[in-house]
Amino acid sequence: SGVCKEALKRANMTIEDMDAIAVTYGAGLLGALIVGVNFAKGLAYSHHKPLIGVNHIEGHIAANYIAFKELNPPFLCLIVSGGHTALVEITESGDRKLIGTTTDDAVGEAFDKVARVLGLPYPGGPSVQAHAKNGKNNIEFIKLHKSNDFNFSYSGIKTAVVNYVHNIEQRGEKVPVDDICASFQKQAVEMLVTKTIMAA
Repeated sequence: SGVCKEALKRANMTIEDMDAIAVTYGAGLLGALIVGVNFAKGLAYSHHKPLIGVNHIEGHIAANYIAFKELNPPFLCLIVSGGHTALVEITESGDRKLIGTTTDDAVGEAFDKVARVLGLPYPGGPSVQAHAKNGKNNIEFIKLHKSNDFNFSYSGIKTAVVNYVHNIEQRGEKVPVDDICASFQKQAVEMLVTKTIMAA
């Protein structure tokens, strides 16, 4: 309720000014989704407003139309959001066609897990990126191989980093955090770029 009040205050609106209540029903963390959907249902019911369910991933795609007014289908959309990594083709008619998705860990989850094993704060993305700026891309965690699909898998590179760090710690050596971050970030992002270019 506090978040709702703050949002209305920032928008300089009241609930009576709204035409409808929209809420994310998926994809995402079940607990957060349940809380959000139930709050939105109660709000819509108590204020006699229509309730509109929004798909989280489709919301990311639709946001591009706001940011880029000139955008017209067809186009390819790379979605990199928390636990989601996906390639979606937006056809000329505006339909969405999933052409690649996460088979295990999403890229965001891999960044979080790498940050955790290196003792860096959550969320992992900004922490790894900050350290990568001072590091060298000199560690090959995985070899990128060409595949015929557009799916993403980050379990292998995450496990390679974890094993690399544990091996260094077992030898009693200093963990080169900046170099690990630079090397991991380069390989993780390269996977995104390579698949997207292939799909395009």
